[in-house]
Amino acid sequence: MKQRLLSVAVASLLAGFSTQALADGPTFYGDLNMAITQSDKGFTTNPGMSDGLGLENNFTNIGIKGTHDITSGLYLVYKAEVGVNGEDQSKGADPFSSRNTYFGLGGSFGEVVFGRNDTVFKWSEGSVDAFGNLNGDLDRLFAGQDRLGDSITYKTGKLAGFQFGATYVLEDDFYGSSDAAKGQEGNNYALTAAFGDRGMGKVPYYVTVSYADGLNGLEALRVVGTIKLGDIKLGALFQDSEKGDLSGNGYMASAQWRINAWNLKAQVGYDDSGLGKFAQNAYGSEVQAGEGVEVLNYTVGAEYHLTKAAYLYGHYAYYDGSHDVAGDIDDSTFTVGMRYRF
Repeated sequence: MKQRLLSVAVASLLAGFSTQALADGPTFYGDLNMAITQSDKGFTTNPGMSDGLGLENNFTNIGIKGTHDITSGLYLVYKAEVGVNGEDQSKGADPFSSRNTYFGLGGSFGEVVFGRNDTVFKWSEGSVDAFGNLNGDLDRLFAGQDRLGDSITYKTGKLAGFQFGATYVLEDDFYGSSDAAKGQEGNNYALTAAFGDRGMGKVPYYVTVSYADGLNGLEALRVVGTIKLGDIKLGALFQDSEKGDLSGNGYMASAQWRINAWNLKAQVGYDDSGLGKFAQNAYGSEVQAGEGVEVLNYTVGAEYHLTKAAYLYGHYAYYDGSHDVAGDIDDSTFTVGMRYRF
């Protein structure tokens, strides 16, 4: 009963913003993304689905965001976003989950926000991931795609095409939040330097260098580059990762080709750290039992755009893993879905 009342209250609040408060600044937005997926083993499917044939919720969400002027050079910035999980049989009693929710200040100095947010290490990916938020997401290979609460995130404005960002997670909150978090090593921060346009609308390139130290126990260096050549977008990523006794390097390359209403996509990646979701799900505790964990991924797919905000998509993803002790494990998924953003 309490869950139902909470759901009604959240929906009523968002509806109120959409009909009455839009003129005052807040923007009501959403991202509806559902697919039918066939997965051999379920190691890469999103939460709510395992192996076999099922309905996959690819992080459907709704939220409000906006700014409010205080003076000519200072403003408030805010976002409150929740994941919508009500379509799933196992999560029907708990239809909302936490996503980016923060509050802060902005001005000529940039923006500083407090709360739950993507770390700047995650933010550094830009648009290199051709299958983001799907079961071909780069986090299947690489660690560091974290959205953390109790964090402070600062991003500068752009100066001659450069932008800098930093994330810090408050130590008492991070280390004391659970028994699993205790004993994590590192300094709880990430730093990113970027050059170009993340959306690749103003200039056709984007390059980032990012370093994380201690966020979820990870120490990692990431370099990302994307370039747009007419209707073709190319991207590449390199990451060196270390967490506990596991360490290694990985790379990813992506290509997208827009032809009228079609967007053709392909991606290949490799990692030998054993820290990605595929390695962790496929090998479990055995991933710690031997060195030489390697994962190779190929994903190909296409989108067909119905309107500027809605499109159909499909893709095939294959993962090939090997382990010195546990041997070879592979998995494949075939997905057909639809996405609408407003």
